[in-house]
Amino acid sequence: MRHVFFHDDTTAAVFYGNIFFLLILAIRYSKNNLNKPSVKRGVRVKNKAIQRAVFRVMGGLLFFCTIVLLLNCTQQSADETAKSGSISVAVDRHLEGIAGNQAESFTLFYPDAKVTLLPDDSRKSLKHLLEGKVKAAFICGEPGSAEDSLFAQLHRPLRREPVARDAIVCIVNRRNPATTFSTKELGSLFSGQGEGSALPLVRADDFRLLSLLAAATGKKRGELRPWSCGTDAELITRVSTDRRAIGLLFRSSLDQVLMTASGERKSLFRILPITKGGEAPCLPTQQNIFDGSYPLVTLVYYLYYPGDALAAGFGSWLSSSEGQKLFERSSLAPYRLVERTIILK
Repeated sequence: MRHVFFHDDTTAAVFYGNIFFLLILAIRYSKNNLNKPSVKRGVRVKNKAIQRAVFRVMGGLLFFCTIVLLLNCTQQSADETAKSGSISVAVDRHLEGIAGNQAESFTLFYPDAKVTLLPDDSRKSLKHLLEGKVKAAFICGEPGSAEDSLFAQLHRPLRREPVARDAIVCIVNRRNPATTFSTKELGSLFSGQGEGSALPLVRADDFRLLSLLAAATGKKRGELRPWSCGTDAELITRVSTDRRAIGLLFRSSLDQVLMTASGERKSLFRILPITKGGEAPCLPTQQNIFDGSYPLVTLVYYLYYPGDALAAGFGSWLSSSEGQKLFERSSLAPYRLVERTIILK
């Protein structure tokens, strides 16, 4: 059947292709029967009845196609534009505040657009996009190979745009004697091969953080065996109260928790500089994250299907000067240099 009927990657193309294919068959069938001589009167009457039935089917199909095309054109122009309509976006939970600021600014510029966020743990963000619950996703770090293979099976192109930069930060108790860690030492500590008294901590559902840590330290993800905390706030509390604790979390996660933390709580832990390959230790400042001096940097991606106009419009906003300026004012670093205009009087 696949070799007879029209087929394509999109459902709409398959539908309309097969409709026109059936029309062509009907026309060819009617022509063949009109040109074919009939000897018997009964056969001639039968052929005319068949021809009338064929023309009725053709008329019905043409009427149906016209109605469907008109409905699609109306819906496309009214709802699906780059600046209007409604869209749901899955977001890694720790990026919810930053994504919310972007969505709010986008809708202020384009009041006919509505952006709804669906925050969840990093393992589920792309799952929501795969299942069609959302039209786009905002994630921290590279999609995993398993996620890429699932999207490849759909035979639909997935647009992946880097829009900002984040980093893993290492926090320790203020009484911890450590002054810096190398990426190699972190790999040993979080795989259970380091100092026996150390207590390595991550958030339980931070799938992409562990993937990035494994890639940066030369370990396999299955070799990492840290202790898990339910939330970022719990992780910070554990580090603040336990001298042995060493916590890893994204800088955006840390800043989100500290926005509501007291000054006393902030003084109970400190951020350690990280070094790689004998280079000078670096703190995860925005500049060091942007220029790559800090060794545990990751990209923040916006993913969507190119056929969705509003999803593409929101992606263009994130990559624009306005969107990049918002990232610069957040705990993330922008993906590209922000253009500035200086007016001299």
